[in-house]
Amino acid sequence: MSVIEKLAIISDTITKVMNFVLSDEIVKPDFDEYLATLSAKNADASRIQVLLIPYIFERRLTEARKTIIELFEEKNTDLTSTEKEILENLSHSFASVFEIRRVLSNGFELYNLVNEKMYKVLSLVKMNNFRGITPGQFALCRIFPMNQEFYLLEISNVISSINKEEVYKYAIAKIIEKPEDAYEQNPKKQEQIESLVKSFGQKFINCFETDEIITTNLYADNLINMFNLYCDTDELPSKEQISENIKQVENNRYFTVSDFKNSYSDFMEKSLEGFSSHSSTYDIGIIYDKELALFVIPFYQTFCKIFEADDYKSVQGYKDCIKNFMENDKVPANIIRRVAAKYGNFLDRINQILETSYTIDSLLSYYKPDSIDKKIYSSASVLYASKIFEQMMNVVSHKEEIKPKEGIDYSNVGRNDKCPCGSGKKYKNCCMQK
Repeated sequence: MSVIEKLAIISDTITKVMNFVLSDEIVKPDFDEYLATLSAKNADASRIQVLLIPYIFERRLTEARKTIIELFEEKNTDLTSTEKEILENLSHSFASVFEIRRVLSNGFELYNLVNEKMYKVLSLVKMNNFRGITPGQFALCRIFPMNQEFYLLEISNVISSINKEEVYKYAIAKIIEKPEDAYEQNPKKQEQIESLVKSFGQKFINCFETDEIITTNLYADNLINMFNLYCDTDELPSKEQISENIKQVENNRYFTVSDFKNSYSDFMEKSLEGFSSHSSTYDIGIIYDKELALFVIPFYQTFCKIFEADDYKSVQGYKDCIKNFMENDKVPANIIRRVAAKYGNFLDRINQILETSYTIDSLLSYYKPDSIDKKIYSSASVLYASKIFEQMMNVVSHKEEIKPKEGIDYSNVGRNDKCPCGSGKKYKNCCMQK
């Protein structure tokens, strides 16, 4: 099969999946609802085609939580072996933020800021569709592997090189959202993270003499900072310092915390403010899982109380709490297993509240399929090993360093005068730039 024929059949297969979404009796109503949530119900054909790509590769439907590609294959039993191979490879597509290193005659050379790897990707459309895209820019792309090559499914956005800080923020947000993207295709990065997980695990035990701490969001940042300081300097906090920051909420209840709803544009600022900046008070579990590293889990004690209390209905918001822990991708299967091992009535209560009949395996298979099939390290451990996070923190630190000093009158200072901040530099080379 020639390259042209290969590209044609890949494009044709993708088009068939798109048409399936727009016509299937089960999928189309869900896609219409998806468009409505994006205020795109009346979008033109070109806009809908753009939205089809993330929908196809990120949506799961039916009680079995099947992907769009799985549903397509079930309904199309006459697929050729080549089409089946393409669909299998499409199911391994991934979206990330890339730096454009080279524009080729048939594609691009891209550096993935998330997993720190270079990719040569082939375009499924003519390159004149990408006029104006140049090396040095950044692009939000979805690509997929096939027969030791990578193909470009879409470029959803192109960002100027002068907006590097915004690109860094987006890349870090992608790591927090899906930490496995940072290491699944980079064995060296995975080895680095595994080494960190082991060393930090022993440090956590040394620091706190336990692998699980319960406190409130008002004190969680202090405990995390103590651990970070110990990891960096080997300076152990005193038992008094630790005990002063282990507090209990007045009563365990689950509710929606609006502060968690951060956009990609402001998440860095919100993250740096920490849990203590939140307007409400709630319990937090700081847990070190020996396989997956550090997890900071809001409402962890409230979740546990559902299985401790004689009457689980006394825990306000108990059903929403269970749904959140089951449906939240940031709570891995290991954490659910940890709680199940603590409480002998775990499954009985889950099944009673959800009106189901799960075993522990079927519960996790339904709600946590990804973290059963593969290791998903905590985003904290992955960020610690991330170059882009280090670069972003350097940018933030530099900004802090260059803030002009408060309380100084700069209004009558000449460009070549000594800066009144006391640095000894000329004003034009110091606070004037700030």
